[in-house]
Amino acid sequence: MKRIVTLLGKNRNQARFLTLLSTYKRGRMQFVLSWSTGESTTRIPQEGKILAKQNLNRPSVSVDVVRNHVPCNLCNSNERKPFCPENGLGLVECLNCGLVYVSPRPDANELYALYGETYFHNNESGVVGYANYIKDEGNIRLTSNRRLKHLESFVKPGKMLDVGCATGFFIDEARKHGWQVEGLDVSSFAIQYAQEHFGLNVQHGALTDLNFEAGSYDAVTMWDVIEHVPDPTAYTQRAAALLRSGGILTLATPDVGSIPAKMAGKRWVGYKLSEEHIYYFSINTLTRMLNDAGFEVLNVRHVGKYVTLHLFLDRLGMYFPWLAKALEMGERAFNLSERALYVNPFDIVAITARKK
Repeated sequence: MKRIVTLLGKNRNQARFLTLLSTYKRGRMQFVLSWSTGESTTRIPQEGKILAKQNLNRPSVSVDVVRNHVPCNLCNSNERKPFCPENGLGLVECLNCGLVYVSPRPDANELYALYGETYFHNNESGVVGYANYIKDEGNIRLTSNRRLKHLESFVKPGKMLDVGCATGFFIDEARKHGWQVEGLDVSSFAIQYAQEHFGLNVQHGALTDLNFEAGSYDAVTMWDVIEHVPDPTAYTQRAAALLRSGGILTLATPDVGSIPAKMAGKRWVGYKLSEEHIYYFSINTLTRMLNDAGFEVLNVRHVGKYVTLHLFLDRLGMYFPWLAKALEMGERAFNLSERALYVNPFDIVAITARKK
């Protein structure tokens, strides 16, 4: 493994993190990072400061709720076997098509109840939700612009529906690019935030329950969504119905078939609370689902996100605690915790597909 760490600066305020690179070779993890300089440091909005004073207990689903086995969402088979049982998440793998999912599990209403305010701000984000989603607005917007640039290489700005829009940071950026944006989310907290802070046209509910004009959208986006929903096949079919002929669907989800997922085993960061991530797709199962829904896959790639150095080191510690500990000394010495890094661990797959 090759490791390079360079820190440069005359004092703590002027320090710049220049390079942190671990190359993937012969079964080892690769991290590709780019550094956002001090001039573009993420600022914490007032709302983030308010949330910081509130309860940090993570959201959860009661252990007493009824949990039922479900057939494979991709091929409808009931033949399954345990998958990675050592992580304790109740995962199974379909013996017919290979889709990995949670079974048994609660019904949709119980699952959706997870997405209240504490989902977006809690002290166990490694298990469920986010440490502080609103505080991370700057990094989410940086990631959004990177993904918009890629999307716009396939379709020019037009009418967009963002499924799982959360607090609206992505579609607010898309609007600046010239998109006519709409969004939806099962979190009433997130929808209220998007409406009150950005005046966005967003609705509360599931894609399969809300009314939208069929055949009228140029693009449908689903960022980190498909793994959460009770019926991902229905979501992709609904997306196809809403898109015009030749319209684009783009989505991203953890890749259970990726090399990092296989290497990390039960410690993989993609594994979350069993009521949060209920499906785990590989490139093969995701491609099959899209093909069955009437899409032609145009592009498959692994993508990253902009994150704080503090979050990166926290997640890195799940794989390489010795390396994370060493880098934490530089983080503290140069006051770099909130600096923005683009991190691509090659375990999140993004697919862009065109409606046939």
